[in-house]
Amino acid sequence: MNLHNIEAFLAVGESGSFTSAARRLHKTQSAVSQSIRQLEDEVGAVLIDRSVRTFALTPAGELLRSKAANLIDDIRKMTALVREHSKTRVRQLRIGMVDSFGTAVGPALIQCMLEEALNLQLWSDLTPRLGDALLEKRADVVVLNDALEAEPHLTRYELLQEPFVLLLPANMAWDPSAPDLELLARAYPMVRYEAISHLGAQIDSQCRRLHVAPLRRVSVDSTEKLIAAVAAGIGWSIGTPLSLLRSREYSPQIRVVPFPGESFHRRLYMVSRRGEFDELALRLARLAATELEALVSGELRRLLPRIYPHIFVTNVADLRAS
Repeated sequence: MNLHNIEAFLAVGESGSFTSAARRLHKTQSAVSQSIRQLEDEVGAVLIDRSVRTFALTPAGELLRSKAANLIDDIRKMTALVREHSKTRVRQLRIGMVDSFGTAVGPALIQCMLEEALNLQLWSDLTPRLGDALLEKRADVVVLNDALEAEPHLTRYELLQEPFVLLLPANMAWDPSAPDLELLARAYPMVRYEAISHLGAQIDSQCRRLHVAPLRRVSVDSTEKLIAAVAAGIGWSIGTPLSLLRSREYSPQIRVVPFPGESFHRRLYMVSRRGEFDELALRLARLAATELEALVSGELRRLLPRIYPHIFVTNVADLRAS
């Protein structure tokens, strides 16, 4: 059987439609459909029930899916194992990451990856688009704020947990003994991440739980713009300690305050497709954790002595794939 046809079949079975599978595989819908028909010819059985309105696999299709998923995983692991054993550098490695991580750890990651890949591609983007790039095989490893737990066949390493904090212009009035988030939201504009951002959605959800509804909002598409807007006195924001490293020059112009009331956290994950770059992803996760620990215990500890004890970097020895 053609392995590409099996991969197309598994993508259809997991996503529940030819359209979603085509998007995931970065192929046309007709190409995916042709792969499925070729596979049906190869096995001599109908795999997808096309007589019903909703998507359904035939009993033969269900059997093949249960067996083929393990087969594909084994082949990927074997390829990775042979590559690791021979110490052959991969032809191309594509790594996407959220911008705060890229600023903090990106240079060290590049230096390490030059020894692993002939061609290296790194870029920053928002978490939802990074997740899509991994699932659609346009990225090999991603670092993002979402574990993508709903997706099977992924390897995940949690690298960091940090609390959300208030970011205020240095000259903005704020009484730490009686913090009033609702009053702040009514009195000053809120600078926020745009709606597509995972952090933006997480922050908006927390504000709704606390019944905080800012009267005026300024939406930005990057951490750098958010920090610059707060430093310029445009408004206040909610961010994370690591985000301050994105624009270090603005630190004196920003007041960082623990989030009032119930705390909530941002988690940072390194995620890859299981069986493709397992050993490499583990090495990258260890390097990332080492670099993050140095930043947190060094620069962030000096900048934010009150916040520092609430930032947790996964110990390298404790890194476990999930």
